[in-house]
Amino acid sequence: MKYIIFFTLFFTPLFAMNIILNSAKENRSAYALLHIINDTPVSCMAIPDAFEKEHYICKFDGMVSKLPEARKTPMVAIDFYEKEKMFYVSVAPKVPSKLMPMDEYLYNTQDVLPILKNRDKQKHWVVLLQEKAPKKEFKKAEVLDFPVEFLKEQKPYVGALDLNGAPISYAQTKDISLYLDIKKDFESEDYEGVLKSVKRVIEHYPNSIFKSELELYNIRSMDRLANSKDDQIAKHYDHNEVVKLARSWIKEFSGDENIPEVLLYISKSYLKLGLTSDANYFIDILVSEHPQSEYTKKAILIFADSLYVKNKKDKALKLYSDVLYSSQNVDIASEAAIRLTAYNIDAGRTKEAKEYLLKVLNANSVYLLRDKEETYALAQKLYVSGLFDVAARVLDLLLSDMDKKNELREEYLKESGDWHVKANDVPKAYDRYKEYLNEYKNGSYLGEVEEKLDALFFDLKENNETKLENYYDKLIGSYDNKIGDRATIEKGKLLLKQKRFYDVLEMEDALRRSSDGNNSEIETIINTSAQSLARDNLENDKCIEAISLIEKYKIDFFGIDDESRLHACLMRLSRFDNAKEVSSSHLNDAKIEDKFFWIKKEVLALYKMGKYKEVVALKKDIFTLWELLKTPLELQVMQSILSSHLQLKQQEEALAMADVIEKNYNDNFSNIDIYADIVKTASDLKDDLVLSRFAKKLLDLQEKHNSHLYSPSVEFSYIESLKRLNQNAQALSVTEKLLSISLHVKEKARALYTAGELSMKLKDIKKAEEYFIRCVDTNETSSWKNICGENLKLF
Repeated sequence: MKYIIFFTLFFTPLFAMNIILNSAKENRSAYALLHIINDTPVSCMAIPDAFEKEHYICKFDGMVSKLPEARKTPMVAIDFYEKEKMFYVSVAPKVPSKLMPMDEYLYNTQDVLPILKNRDKQKHWVVLLQEKAPKKEFKKAEVLDFPVEFLKEQKPYVGALDLNGAPISYAQTKDISLYLDIKKDFESEDYEGVLKSVKRVIEHYPNSIFKSELELYNIRSMDRLANSKDDQIAKHYDHNEVVKLARSWIKEFSGDENIPEVLLYISKSYLKLGLTSDANYFIDILVSEHPQSEYTKKAILIFADSLYVKNKKDKALKLYSDVLYSSQNVDIASEAAIRLTAYNIDAGRTKEAKEYLLKVLNANSVYLLRDKEETYALAQKLYVSGLFDVAARVLDLLLSDMDKKNELREEYLKESGDWHVKANDVPKAYDRYKEYLNEYKNGSYLGEVEEKLDALFFDLKENNETKLENYYDKLIGSYDNKIGDRATIEKGKLLLKQKRFYDVLEMEDALRRSSDGNNSEIETIINTSAQSLARDNLENDKCIEAISLIEKYKIDFFGIDDESRLHACLMRLSRFDNAKEVSSSHLNDAKIEDKFFWIKKEVLALYKMGKYKEVVALKKDIFTLWELLKTPLELQVMQSILSSHLQLKQQEEALAMADVIEKNYNDNFSNIDIYADIVKTASDLKDDLVLSRFAKKLLDLQEKHNSHLYSPSVEFSYIESLKRLNQNAQALSVTEKLLSISLHVKEKARALYTAGELSMKLKDIKKAEEYFIRCVDTNETSSWKNICGENLKLF
């Protein structure tokens, strides 16, 4: 039979539709099955055409991303189109055909002849196509049609059979598959899964023939977990539990061939627990009863490790040697040789270490690939100890078994070249570096590797600064050594000469790394660039950048040319102490103009620092110089002096200063803050004359600049002072003007009550009543509203 898959179409929201045409022959007569399969039910219907042939249309919800091309075969033509956001498949048979739904299967239902409620929609439709017309169906008589149910009957099923074809009981054999699953889990290092599975299997099959093996896998897994390199795993498993399980296993399966392995786990666990005498007991059993067992040799190695840790190195080394030369297992002998290698390195006996490792490399190098992380650590130890050739050979072994996609391969490949260079194996090093460049064209060590191949010398006499910079960049990018360091310093000098101060500071870290003891030269390059860049930033009003540089590089303020800009930046960034430090250094300048300039800067800094007495102390000098020079005195300086008087409760001096400000800066809106401070101080001192005077100034200034910054608090203070001064008409005027602006409900109620109260005092009862009524009509409950209500009762 031929299988032709025409289309797999995807709709939005995502679902898939497949159209498959299978064709074959039976009795030399061709036939075909056209399958229309969709993820969700679709409707298909037959539409007779003019030639009395069936024509089929299937309608799908949604649209396709790309309309397929029509297909024609000897038996059928298939076309596709979209209409009103629906997708249609048109099937035009060229031979006799029949459309059939395929979602119902006899073996999936308990009913015979089920009533198909949704027969017009199915997930799977088939069009049968035959060169010879299908057999005609008998016409059905109109009779009762009801399903026949077989609720108790099961589907046909053939279970597992033995070699003779006889059925095998499922209950008796399920533990086989479970045992194999546990074995597979252990091999894939899912030790925790093994523990759970073994417990479950033994609970269900306590008499399983695999019980000894199951419990042995349990002990093996517990041992692996308790000795895991991951402390987060190991801490959850106790060596005591390993001992308990292992001893119980030996008692139950005393004749099992795996006894040596279990004795090993007991010995190892006792050593981990620090119970040396108990460990010795079981090791003695291994040595005496199973002298040639690989587990005995492993136990001896583990025992030797414990001796080495306790500084009994000679005894440990003897045991390692005994295992190396007595073990028939090449892997165990290799493990002993590797231990002898590592410990001879620690003892400084590099020659012996090399001899032992060469035994493994020559006879069983594949063993070193079992724990690649430890092997790499051993290779590094060999390299550090000067055994460059052996270290490179071990690293090459790791590379030979490493996939090219491994993220460690790049580093290993580069190190292999380095180590071969150290071993004076130039051809091998060359091959490794070339291999690196071919595999890692954008590698992390590209420059370093190119250095080994390039062998260029740093010797170039060039006056063209562009060429010099490009050359330095190439050297810096190519060499991470003295050549690169020299290029870095020379580039820094060149950039400084070109006044590219920012670029110099960008390479500050590289410059410092390249010092090679020549720190003074590098500090000069960096500090000169920093100071120059800070100066440029000040000139361009980049305060944040300038001050950051000054603070980072501890640049002396007095080394900055434009101290005026420096002072302004320090003030802007709230470095008031530093700003004072700059201005104080000029208070004794010879030129009067300079002194006047800097004493004003001093006042501004002192005021921000809260040193009001020192501000007031400088007032006399400032006014003297002001009179002398006949130059403007900035409003901010005057305001700082006035505010300092207020802070010191020196009201008369503050008022005098206010008159000076009003005379020189009458309409300046910033005076509003000063007036507000005076109003508050006058209110605290119950000085209604001063309060009303400056409150009026403040309100006039607000009105002029269309602002209500201090409303309504200043109005209420002003009104109360006018009332105390018995100026009720003026107070009512202020109140009525206050009511003309937007107020909070409670504030409005207060203003209305005040207006009513003042109207009563002025004998305007009708107007007072109107104010009280408006007050009572406000939406929010307040004490002012209640008082208004009480006053209304008087009417």
